[in-house]
Amino acid sequence: MAHIILIGLCIFLTQYKESLSIRFKVTSVPSVVAAFGSDVVLPCRLTPEMNVEKMEIRWFKPMYQPYVHLYINGKDDYLIQMPQFTNRTELIKENITRGVFPLMIRNITVQDSGKYYCFVDSGDHESRTTIELNVTAVGTRPNISKVNNDTLLCESCDWLPKPYLTWTDNEGKQIMSSVERVLRDEKSLYCITSIINLPSTSNITCTVSNSLNQSKEFSMQIREKGQPQTCRDLYSRYIIFWPCLAVTLGCICLLLKSHREHQKEYGQLQKKYDALLGSLCKSCNNNWTHPAEKAAQIASLSRSCCKCHILDGMNWAG
Repeated sequence: MAHIILIGLCIFLTQYKESLSIRFKVTSVPSVVAAFGSDVVLPCRLTPEMNVEKMEIRWFKPMYQPYVHLYINGKDDYLIQMPQFTNRTELIKENITRGVFPLMIRNITVQDSGKYYCFVDSGDHESRTTIELNVTAVGTRPNISKVNNDTLLCESCDWLPKPYLTWTDNEGKQIMSSVERVLRDEKSLYCITSIINLPSTSNITCTVSNSLNQSKEFSMQIREKGQPQTCRDLYSRYIIFWPCLAVTLGCICLLLKSHREHQKEYGQLQKKYDALLGSLCKSCNNNWTHPAEKAAQIASLSRSCCKCHILDGMNWAG
């Protein structure tokens, strides 16, 4: 009999120890989506239902300390709270005696996104769970504008997560962009800009979306339906070309005319120069009668005649 009682006692103690190991479990939802700038509540509770007023409740990311929010010894403790959450968190205690203790975070920012841990310690037992906070922002309505007569630009800002942009014509066909850029601003939100060459379609639509199926679009009529492209586009493309061409040709004509006038003046001067040189040299040559005298003095007289001719020519030309 004693042997049976001993066996029963051992089974009871084993089951009791197992019950202590699963005394409670912390549970929550896998993820929560919150809009940028709004308030969000991260749910957390104990299973089975029990009073947690005397337990430690710690919310943290990604490290145990500093924490997002701490409730211990029956009150909130902000001593080692993460600076980014200062004056922004509140542990909701309305149903704390039933094991329900969600955390409210006010004025959500991009930096608040990520994985949160909800941790509970009763002294004899502890448990924790994780919850993912996804911060989103639906940006501004896309704006389409003309960069020039051949190019369209679409831009939209304040998106989260990272957006993507598509162009479509009035038949729903996608148009490939020639340039696309995505940047982050000082609030860590995304701005997207895209440029395309002006298509032949009558209407154009710019749509900006993100991975959460959030989107905004804007449509614009770029030409009247059925209007041929040459009626408007060719005129706008070449309205500056023809005046520029006329000015260029006019400049060329002026340069050619000026060149011809300079050539004519140069020819006239050259003829007068040659005539003057011949006259001076002939006069010098007639003054020499003796051959020896002529041979001895021809060099110096030639130089003198040339010098005189050049100076006279220059004075005459002046």
